Amino acid sequence: MNKKKWIILAAIVVVLGGGGYGGYAYYQSQNTVAEEPPAEEPSFPTAVVDVGEVKKTIFSSGTVEAKAREEVRSESSGKVQKLLVKEGQAVKKGDVLFTVDSMDAQLELQKLELGITRSQKELSELKNKKDRIVSNKAGKVKELLVKEGESVTPDTVVAKLVNTDNLKIVGKFTAFEADQFRVGQPVKVFVTASLYYVDGVVTKVDKIGKKEKGVGGVHDVEVLVKKPGALYAGDIGQVQYTDPKGVLYMSQQATPFELSDEMEILAGTHGKIGKVEIDKEDEVKSGQLLFKMDLTDSELELKDKELSLKEALLNLEQKKREIAKKQVEAPISGVITKLNVKEGETPGSEPVAVIMDTSSVYFVAAVDEMDIPAIKLGQSVDVYLNAFGNKPFKGKVTELPKEGTKEDKSVRFAVKVELSEAADMKHGMTGDCDIYVGQKDNVKRLPLNAVEVMEAGHATVMVKDPSSGEPTPKEIEIGLEGADFVEIVNGLNEGEEVLMMNPEGM
Repeated sequence: MNKKKWIILAAIVVVLGGGGYGGYAYYQSQNTVAEEPPAEEPSFPTAVVDVGEVKKTIFSSGTVEAKAREEVRSESSGKVQKLLVKEGQAVKKGDVLFTVDSMDAQLELQKLELGITRSQKELSELKNKKDRIVSNKAGKVKELLVKEGESVTPDTVVAKLVNTDNLKIVGKFTAFEADQFRVGQPVKVFVTASLYYVDGVVTKVDKIGKKEKGVGGVHDVEVLVKKPGALYAGDIGQVQYTDPKGVLYMSQQATPFELSDEMEILAGTHGKIGKVEIDKEDEVKSGQLLFKMDLTDSELELKDKELSLKEALLNLEQKKREIAKKQVEAPISGVITKLNVKEGETPGSEPVAVIMDTSSVYFVAAVDEMDIPAIKLGQSVDVYLNAFGNKPFKGKVTELPKEGTKEDKSVRFAVKVELSEAADMKHGMTGDCDIYVGQKDNVKRLPLNAVEVMEAGHATVMVKDPSSGEPTPKEIEIGLEGADFVEIVNGLNEGEEVLMMNPEGM
């Protein structure tokens, strides 16, 4: 036997021996007076080995916490312009709670946006620069409008051409006669000096008309004719048209042939003229090179514009974030439990609002570092809150912390317990809990105060000696040690009776 076993046995023997000696002395002193009945043997409470469940628990205190709790603060300075919520109001994540005065920031944002639009336009112009200007028409150069070194834009007129293959003539008609003509209509033009006809096409009909001295109201009908070899500008002609019924319509007077309208050549690009490739009176064809552009500084300018645009975009994004901070949104869904500001006030150091998700709550148990290795996810928990007396609330372990918090000389770990019934619970309530870290069903067991645990897996119980009836220690093998019962693995059978080691549970 080990030392502890001997101490227990010795204590029992001393108690029994002392009682025997006292009884003997008393008997000897009284034997001359009268014969008394023998004293009753001392009795001890007993416990019987039965079959049932053994639960091992870890006890811990803790507090009730809402599923989520967020303190909302304003990230930008300024007065609260508009408060959109009140205490007790339910909000969803992303709902705007309040806005901060952002007029100056909005004006700055608009300036940045205008600057970016301007920069994008300039950059586009640089990227669309061409190294040459070509003619998109054919004709004779009547006028050159730009010189080397001059800057142009896409809409700059760089030259004017006239078409030398065609001449135009304007016939004068009455309003009724003008109604007989349509653009694109073929007509004849009588050349009075040569007494022959040339073919023409109507290009314009004046439906409004005008008054001319000595003639009255006239309407111009412009006709374009293909220039034959013997027809020149200044020759006189008369526009004629015979309708399907054979009616002849003839202009009221002969008019001179003219060169066709001028054709404008646009630059179509940005930049400086590098070299002029044509002269006045030159005949040019469609697609012919007119000007070479000077692109010496274009690449450097393009890179500089691109960098400037990127910087402007970054400034714009930063300004948008600043403005976004002035519109404060709910970080979680829940209920506004506290508001610390009013419209027109500037938020202080306190959170402007507190939001709690009260859809469910947790009990956070402060578990000692010696017990934390036994805690596992999913373990059952009975929670007892001071506000509800001895009523147990069922729960289970849903979250284990990665690190603990030092309190005095010990370290405690915040174990989160999800509760199945939490409708009446409030954030901050206190209580304690039993975390069930082990359980066995249908096993032999004895009450905890009937067993003297010696070491892990071994214990001693007191049984009656069959021959003398005196208490005798007996070694047994035990398993799970619960809060109320101890599992009996070996050494006792169901129904066997043992003496209670500590009847009152002390």
